[in-house]
Amino acid sequence: MSNAADQASSRASFKAGVIECLQLIPSYIPFGLVCGVAAMQAGLGEWGAVAIAAFAFAGSSQAVLTQFLSSGAPLTIAILSGLVVNLRMAVYSAAIAPRIAGATPKERVLWAAFLVDQTFISNEARHQRGEHMNHPLAFYLGCALTLWPWWVLMNAIGAFAGAKLPASWQLDFTIPLSFVAMVVPLLKSRSQILAAIAGGAAGVLLYAMPLKLGLIAACALGTCVGMTVDALLKLKTSEATR
Repeated sequence: MSNAADQASSRASFKAGVIECLQLIPSYIPFGLVCGVAAMQAGLGEWGAVAIAAFAFAGSSQAVLTQFLSSGAPLTIAILSGLVVNLRMAVYSAAIAPRIAGATPKERVLWAAFLVDQTFISNEARHQRGEHMNHPLAFYLGCALTLWPWWVLMNAIGAFAGAKLPASWQLDFTIPLSFVAMVVPLLKSRSQILAAIAGGAAGVLLYAMPLKLGLIAACALGTCVGMTVDALLKLKTSEATR
């Protein structure tokens, strides 16, 4: 492929990533506003709220962190709790790692910096469709550079609007709902469906675990169920073909 054609293909991949994630923009509005207000109420100030949104780019962790700070918890405990909630990114990283084995260190930093639920699942959907395989990073950055600035902007509006946004709105549920809407169409194999059911059931049953460890346990259980079912199905198929 010539250099000009390769650049054109890269731009097309980036544009596809932008288009893929434009549909997620509305879901960031209420959650970003609520997180911005919560950061203000936790005492971070307007620019502190903007900074945590920009540098952390992790809505659930940010929400947990500000909740702990607002309740008077020590800063160390608040930070550790936010990190625990974000441990699911380790699962995402493990899924992506084999596909970016040839990436440079700088490219790996970009993959890591913008890894959130929506960029991960959008990239997974692209991979399953077999699209833009020559420029996966360009597609990924198209997703990231659509969602990240919008997330920061919504947090900024929430922080500077402050008390004008009613605390009773409780709009943070929109992000999980959008994630469910994206994931369900991707569940095609029996192992994927059973993994989702097991993980979802475990998440409900283990919700009360301290430090949000139920989320991590549910992820691990769902992954184990999916891998076990997939291995059993492959074994059954292998025995049938003998």
